[in-house]
Amino acid sequence: MRYWHLGVAASLLVLPLSGCGQEQRGPVMSTPTAQFHDHIGEREREEGRAGQRALLADGSASRGDYEAAVSRLRTCLARGGVALVNHGWNPVNHQRMSLWYKGSSLSDDEAAAYGDQCHAAHVADVELRYVEQHPPRMSAALLASTRPCLSAGGIATTGDEESLPELVRAVGPDRKRDVFECVSKGISKRYPDKLFVVS
Repeated sequence: MRYWHLGVAASLLVLPLSGCGQEQRGPVMSTPTAQFHDHIGEREREEGRAGQRALLADGSASRGDYEAAVSRLRTCLARGGVALVNHGWNPVNHQRMSLWYKGSSLSDDEAAAYGDQCHAAHVADVELRYVEQHPPRMSAALLASTRPCLSAGGIATTGDEESLPELVRAVGPDRKRDVFECVSKGISKRYPDKLFVVS
């Protein structure tokens, strides 16, 4: 099983995934051999690009647009015998869904590469536009779990922060790692059977 997207941030913390077969600690990256093999055809790519253009025709990307693109991703994956495991919107930022690929007859490496190509065809442009148009916003439940951890570590916040970047700005770059670790602990508490990237 492989998480499809690492996001644009350089700093990442990934929690263990349980409840979905073999435990996977962190994303499985496809190798160059798998990446450069054409797992999907040109027709699939053209139809995917056309579908994304249609979703973005009005210049914006809504939550519904993103979810429609993910639905098409699922269909693309199914054609190759790859299942999509969707853990829903990432509570850290609500900018992306946490999506995994699992191939019953494929290696993790092959399923990852197949998923990358389906994602590029059906989701990538919509996702990018969505991220550009929707600032990061942490879920209220995750914030509620994160603040006591920060306080216990002697980290003061204003209480007005609504996102991970705002928390980091409030405490300063020297405590960034501490913020990430507290958010990760909050995820472990609130979502013990799911994996979300903290970025």
